Amino acid sequence: MSLPVVSIVLISFAVLVALVGSIILIVAAFRQSVPWGLVVLFVPAGNLVFTCVHWAEARLGFLVGIASSVFLFGAIFTIPGASDKLIDAGKAKLGMQPPPAAPQAPTVADLSTQIAAQRKKVEELQGTFATLGQDLPAQYQQLERRRTGLKATDQAAITKFNEDAAAYQAKNKKQKEVQQELTIAQTVLDQLLDARLRAAAPGGKAGGKQVVMYTTSHCPACKAAKQYMAQKGIRYQEIDVEASREANEAFQKLGARGVPLIMVGDKKMEGFNSQELDRMLL
Repeated sequence: MSLPVVSIVLISFAVLVALVGSIILIVAAFRQSVPWGLVVLFVPAGNLVFTCVHWAEARLGFLVGIASSVFLFGAIFTIPGASDKLIDAGKAKLGMQPPPAAPQAPTVADLSTQIAAQRKKVEELQGTFATLGQDLPAQYQQLERRRTGLKATDQAAITKFNEDAAAYQAKNKKQKEVQQELTIAQTVLDQLLDARLRAAAPGGKAGGKQVVMYTTSHCPACKAAKQYMAQKGIRYQEIDVEASREANEAFQKLGARGVPLIMVGDKKMEGFNSQELDRMLL
């Protein structure tokens, strides 16, 4: 970014004035004594010490240095955007910075884009998992037959068997890793689908009552309850009882035996029944 001409002029003038002030102060210090001159030249903050002790002699140089600082600040405020950054930094240091705006909830279109990408990822993982597992049973049976026919004296056959067995184990391990990735990817896809249902649902009320649902990520009834609430436009707070110890403790304190546990105000329902939920919301 190029600086405005006025900023360049003011900065240059501030540097010049600061240099003149430093020279005046050094000369005053050497007039006082050689040790004082060396202190001002080489000791950190020596100029401040000299100014405090010999104010009358150091006053002119000190005031010229102050003037250079004024010109420098003036130059900074002529740089586009610099003044705003300085003000914001000052507010932040004093605790006056306004809180950041809350992030906007994703729209149906945003979620649809994410869902398409996530569904593609799931399909790719499914294909990889199927390809890796296609030959594993046959390879295992073949290795078992070879193992029973191995002879202790045939070192070449034993070496080859060990190499093939290691390759089989590596492939089997890779398939298990892909299966874990596939499980996670499918969970994320389900969460995105659920979020899109909520975003698409019309704004609904729960009769002014707070609705809290305790769930787990692998509960089919929980998924059905969430889909029903999204379709009805029911706003609710979801708490995954497996996500944290605090969530599980809160779930246990309610004396629940399974999920979903749906709380509507002080009313409680274990499991999911759409008709019962509608009555609780009245």
